Amino acid sequence: MKKILWADQIKLKRSSLFIVVLLVPLLILAYEFVNLTYRVEYVEKQAEMFHAGSMWMYLLYDNSLLFGLGFPLAATLAASIIANIEHQANGWKQTLSLPISRVRIYLSKFVWLVVSLFLSLSIFLVGMVLLGKMLVFEGSLPWVLLLGDCYGMLITVLPILAFQLWLSMIFKNQAFSILIGSVSAMMGLFLAASQTTRWFPLAYPSQSSTVILQYEGIAYNPDFSAYLIISLLVGTILLFIGSIHFAKRDVL
Repeated sequence: MKKILWADQIKLKRSSLFIVVLLVPLLILAYEFVNLTYRVEYVEKQAEMFHAGSMWMYLLYDNSLLFGLGFPLAATLAASIIANIEHQANGWKQTLSLPISRVRIYLSKFVWLVVSLFLSLSIFLVGMVLLGKMLVFEGSLPWVLLLGDCYGMLITVLPILAFQLWLSMIFKNQAFSILIGSVSAMMGLFLAASQTTRWFPLAYPSQSSTVILQYEGIAYNPDFSAYLIISLLVGTILLFIGSIHFAKRDVL
């Protein structure tokens, strides 16, 4: 398995994966910097109106919608880039002709997909801490909430990761998988807005913040742990189905 991971790492160095990893967190952080710098009075009034316990709480809430849309899109693009390396070079026949389990090849792609998005979330975490320090937010750093918002997103997006990797691996035309991923990301926002559909896994990324706006204001998200558990289960099932299906396919 180590040799497969190492081989994939060499291939990914020549791809645009790192650009996608950087782009989404930096764009959201840039928006928050502009928002908190040039609209400071409006933001403070909103934080007061929403009864946010601190500006850290408001920042986490404000990020949730943008990140809930942006991160699934980043996951879609990352999955497409990782699979498209083989599609573009017509390398599937050569890769699959090697005496290596196809399931391991599939899992190697998934591991690098998770690693790349983990790096993206780590950049976002560091950026939020620096942003709060630069703007002199009052109170101590809420590390538990910050870590939960960042790395909880990685878990809630696992079903999307598994499904998008499967699509990208079996379809050579990446426009199809990117279209499906983009529509799914936008659909998740609409599903999250309704009490009857917010429990669909597509809706979890936009609800995976540790804080949520309730009737009394911004408060801790009571469903956060449920989203994590369900996403982990669904993501594992989809990964298993996708790897088995890929292993039984004819050489691409």
